Amino acid sequence: MAWPFSRPYPERKAVDVDDKTFDFVIVGACAIASRLSEDPSTSVLVICKGKSEPHEQWTGCKTRTFNTQALGGATRVNGLMLTRGAPGNYNQWAALGNDEWSWDKCEPYFKKIENAACHPDAPYRGHEESHELPDRPINSTIQKAAGDMNLPVEDDGNNPNAPAIGLFTTDVMIDKFGYRHSSLAAYLPKSTVHEREGRLTLCTGVVATKVQTNEDGTEATGVYILDHLDKSPARQCFVKAKREVIICCGTHFTPQLLMLSGIGPKEHLAKHNISLVRDMPGVGADLQDHITFGIAFRTRLVDSYLRLFSPLIGIWHFILFLLFKTGLLVTSGTRLCAWSHTSTIDETTMTVSHHGNDIDEKHDNTDALKPENVPDIELLFTNASYDYEKGKGYCAFQTTLVQPFSRGRIELASSDPLAHPKVFHHYITDPRDWAAARKAARFSMNFVERFRKTEYPFNATWHLAPGVKAGTVEGGWRDVTDEQIDAYIRERLFNIYHATSTCRMGTVENNGVVGQDLKVHGFRNLRIADASVFPKVTECPHRGADLHGGRAMCRLYQA
Repeated sequence: MAWPFSRPYPERKAVDVDDKTFDFVIVGACAIASRLSEDPSTSVLVICKGKSEPHEQWTGCKTRTFNTQALGGATRVNGLMLTRGAPGNYNQWAALGNDEWSWDKCEPYFKKIENAACHPDAPYRGHEESHELPDRPINSTIQKAAGDMNLPVEDDGNNPNAPAIGLFTTDVMIDKFGYRHSSLAAYLPKSTVHEREGRLTLCTGVVATKVQTNEDGTEATGVYILDHLDKSPARQCFVKAKREVIICCGTHFTPQLLMLSGIGPKEHLAKHNISLVRDMPGVGADLQDHITFGIAFRTRLVDSYLRLFSPLIGIWHFILFLLFKTGLLVTSGTRLCAWSHTSTIDETTMTVSHHGNDIDEKHDNTDALKPENVPDIELLFTNASYDYEKGKGYCAFQTTLVQPFSRGRIELASSDPLAHPKVFHHYITDPRDWAAARKAARFSMNFVERFRKTEYPFNATWHLAPGVKAGTVEGGWRDVTDEQIDAYIRERLFNIYHATSTCRMGTVENNGVVGQDLKVHGFRNLRIADASVFPKVTECPHRGADLHGGRAMCRLYQA
């Protein structure tokens, strides 16, 4: 609750900005708004405000897709991880024709967006101060098991000099007091917005309904907005852009806004009686996301975050956090993450080979700069699990496909801007994804079995895994069949909200939507700056790449 005499956060309604002109009209994006409004001569307006379609192969399995309606976007609700990904991700983008987004070009902007307080002496990180996050006793045992899997153990998941594969300690987006540090807190805190009140305007509780273009469809002239939180009949307003319109609505809603504006697949727009401005088949296409399933096992209750569901323990740790900034609530329950490539996993041992892959025995698969070494699976160690019994401890490896071949799409449900778009995920529709998922499941199960053989003082019996008997050590990676793995995945699969690429960066000939300068093809002053422009999904949670992309885009105005 705010102190009664403090100044409120300066927010405006749609009617307050109706028919006004700004240099930049931004739909979303705290980072970009913050950087552009540093210029005293620039005026900036920030406009801030689906269900999934079923697929026949998923027998009753449901997954959710989230979108936030708050300043700060997904950083207000996500899992807090800040990861850059292997440098090969960005060299992979460059190999696709986007040489301005290679690792060498991107690395300086990663440093600019972070204060890596846990790595104060690392020259490859950005930092202003230091503090340590607490470690969990079980982590050292997980690291021992990783060594038995031939996975290198690294203490910094954002070290560009580390091998491409290994078990890494990841960074989380929290401040020195243990609170979530969203992009709102980082880029548009109340003090900054008040300081720039003459040139930075935040219009909240509104939805952008259409980008207005000139007659020949080469220039964005402004944005129509609607106050969708007002209980009275909504009135559509219009804000004019003198220099540019920048769309940052996210992977699901950026293509929706473009299509509502007449920019998208010609046939699809005609179906919804939307006048065509520019035929762009790539808008809404190439949806990619990380998809995951858990391999879970029993642990001591003290090693599991599920103990917080005990009222006494939960209250105790809340007091520890509130008064001393210690305890379980001071950080995320997800800090260890293993990345590997299925081509480097020996099928006879389900361990990693440090050299060679399925194609070339002499290939160095540890070089993180090489695009071909970008990991395609992730094992995220979590101190919790689904379907738990109260009073018992559980942990899991969230086994994730992070370079899927399957592609989905976004479509309009109607021409109503308040309607959610249709999301067709099309998970594991490519046979190569099934092959990777089966290998990943066995690799993850072997990790549990190796963990069980360490000095961990508890019998880590199975909880959730394919082809095993829960509560026992019966079953394992050598015994499970492909059919059992497939059935388990169909029942347990879900996404982890890292969707990208629905307005992909690329050439017009390859159905790209934006160029390397993030301008929509054919437009002089319409840009997109969110994860929808990624040429390909990164192998890690993409919040770091998303924020660095916005920061890197700002260099275009300073050139």
